Amino acid sequence: MTGEPEDPGPRPTPGVPVDGRRRRWAVRARTLGDAARSRTRRFWAGAQPTLRQLWWTEEPPTRVTTVDRRFLEPLVVPAQGQVYVFGVRATFTWSSDTARPELFGWYVDYFQPQAAQRLHRLAARCAVEVPPHRPRELLATLTAALAADDPPPWTYARGEVTFACEPDVTVHLDERVRRLLQPYWEQRIALECERDLARRRAAYAQEHGHDAPPEPPRPEPTRPDPTRRDPADPSRPPRAPGERPPRTTPDPPVETFTPLEPLLPPPDPPPSARRPRS
Repeated sequence: MTGEPEDPGPRPTPGVPVDGRRRRWAVRARTLGDAARSRTRRFWAGAQPTLRQLWWTEEPPTRVTTVDRRFLEPLVVPAQGQVYVFGVRATFTWSSDTARPELFGWYVDYFQPQAAQRLHRLAARCAVEVPPHRPRELLATLTAALAADDPPPWTYARGEVTFACEPDVTVHLDERVRRLLQPYWEQRIALECERDLARRRAAYAQEHGHDAPPEPPRPEPTRPDPTRRDPADPSRPPRAPGERPPRTTPDPPVETFTPLEPLLPPPDPPPSARRPRS
C-alpha cells in the first residue's frame, strides 16, 4: 500500500448503470463515513468538559474602590450679631470605584472646591442664630442639617466617573471669644478640682474607718409667732423679731445716772507766790 487513494476512474455517465464493484465501494465509503462521524461525536462529547477547563477565559475586571482623605482650610462663618465668627474645620473622605488610580487625585482636586462651597453655605445658614460662645450648639445644628437637608454622601460625576464625598466637621471658637472665656473656665476648673478633692478625702476617710465630720446644719431664720404673747405682759401684743424684751427688775445702781456736782473755784495762791521777783 502506497497510502494514496486509488483512482476511482471516470465518473459514471447519467443514465448508464454502474457496475457492482463501484457500487460496493460507494456503500462501504458511506458506512465508514457514518462510523467515523459517530466516533467523532462521541469523542467530542467526552472531551468537551476537559477542554472547557483548559480554555482561556478572560474574567471581567474587578472594581477597586479608591479612598482618599483631604483636609480643608478652616471655614469662617459669622455668629449671631455679625461681630464674632466660628471656625469650621472639615475633613472630606473621597471614594470612587470607576476612576483610575492615576487620575484619582486630579478628580478630587476638581470636585473639592464644589464640596467646600456647599459646606460653607450650609454652615453660614446654621450659624446666624447661634451665640458666639456656643460652638457645641452650632455643631449639633450643623450635624442635624447635614442629616436632614443635605445627607451625605455627596455624589459628583464627570462623564462615566462618579465620586462620593462624606464630610466630617468640627467647630472652634473665635480667638477673641476664647480670651474672654478663659478667666471663667479657670475659675470653674478650680472649683471642680476643689470639689473632687473634698470627695476623695471623704472617700479616703470612710475607707480607713474615720468618718468625715458632718457639716453643721445652718440655723434657719426664726420667724415671729403672731399667736405667742409676752409672758411678762399677756395683754401686750407679740414683739417684733428685733425688739428687746421689757425690763422686769429695777435698774441696778451702776446704771443709775447721777449728775456731777458743780466744780469749786480754785484756791487763792499763797502770799509768797504773789511777791514780784526782783
